Amino acid sequence: MAPCGSIRELDWTFSPQQVMASWRRDIPLLALVSGGQSPIFDQWTILAPRLEVASVNAQNGRAADLLDLVREFAPPCAGAFVDSGRLRLPFVGGWIGFAGYGCAPLFEPRAHIKDGAHGRQDPVSMWPDAMLCRVPRALVYSHALARWFDVGDPDADDVVAMVNTDSQDGPQDEWYALDNGRFEPRSTTQNFQRMVSRTVDYVRAGDIFQANITQPFRARIAGNIRAFALDALERTSPRYGAYLELDDDRTLLSFSPELFLALDGESRRVITRPMKGTRADPEEAEELMASAKDAAELHMIVDLMRNDLGRVCEIGSIRVDEARMLEHHPTILQAVAEISGKLSPSNGLADLFSACFPPGSVTGAPKVRAMQIIDELESAPRGPYCGAIGLASGCGSALFSVAIRTAQLTRSHVEHEWTLDYHAGCGIVADSEPAAEARECLAKTQIIRMALASRAALAEKCSTHT
Repeated sequence: MAPCGSIRELDWTFSPQQVMASWRRDIPLLALVSGGQSPIFDQWTILAPRLEVASVNAQNGRAADLLDLVREFAPPCAGAFVDSGRLRLPFVGGWIGFAGYGCAPLFEPRAHIKDGAHGRQDPVSMWPDAMLCRVPRALVYSHALARWFDVGDPDADDVVAMVNTDSQDGPQDEWYALDNGRFEPRSTTQNFQRMVSRTVDYVRAGDIFQANITQPFRARIAGNIRAFALDALERTSPRYGAYLELDDDRTLLSFSPELFLALDGESRRVITRPMKGTRADPEEAEELMASAKDAAELHMIVDLMRNDLGRVCEIGSIRVDEARMLEHHPTILQAVAEISGKLSPSNGLADLFSACFPPGSVTGAPKVRAMQIIDELESAPRGPYCGAIGLASGCGSALFSVAIRTAQLTRSHVEHEWTLDYHAGCGIVADSEPAAEARECLAKTQIIRMALASRAALAEKCSTHT
């Protein structure tokens, strides 16, 4: 097995936010951004240039097309350490990218129906179903130690030179919310409530135990979207944030709080942490934990994820490490579980991904029938939303978030203007109330609403004084 390349500690004292703000504007940026508030689960921020990009479209592709990229873009190499304390880094070169919910039929062709949402194309924001970016060299930041490392192929382009360390003042251009910051669902609240009611009917008829039903929202912004991303990421401090400038017309921005899969390349331990149960008010923590309905939602997904991991993990290794606990995130509370297992020697990352994708928390149970109902009821394809965003390293480690709290930014035909697409959803069970589920969806859009409202007011103030 070949060595992974060089590892060099930098004498930087900059924060990840400062380095992102100082990244050269002519070099597209890939950033997996941790809030660093929970060192157990979000210890690292990783920054890299966008170089080679490969795309997959599910309608004319195969599962093998995506899984071959998963393998080829992160060829195996020896584990990587830092001499001081033998700190093991999570990334030493490989790939960064996303696989959207639209990839689901690659792994389960029965999951979609004729004339369903997956087959409907949105001419405003047409995206590939997956985009993986080869990353031979990157900057890695340890939040726990406040240390920077330059890792990867020493013959690749110098990533340190891509940062203007003489200036950490942020992008010079501003961004603005258009249409007075309007951020509205693309279908009516009544239509969403009808989808919830129809899903409850399917549950009571015995088709499913639960399905995750979502609705799309849309806004428009103008100006520097890197500045927009920096503002939003600083405001939210997400556990599994991402900002990926995937091509000249498409950028993905995620504030995900949810871990889909984490694979440790040395121990081969796999962890997944599904979420079910949300409240907007911190004072509702006790009520959330006492809710039988929310507990049932999570327990169903725990069983689903145990089954998915069981396909590729060693027999007897699956554990429910946390059946249900509460996590505080900016703007919301979440109930979370944790399941782990040990990946069997005969299986690799591609096998793990194939067994578990798409995440159970954004589909339902039983998984295939829930996905069929989602495809029947939802009005538009989900795109990257509800897929997975993350990285795979040559040292065998990988980490993917569930692509929730995620915005697709698509360049408009008007110069410097962008369309922002964002989804929110809820797990629907037998006693779900349509109006309550609609309120939960709105709570999950608060991150974007806050950012747009601040810049809508600024734009109005600027126009008043000119």
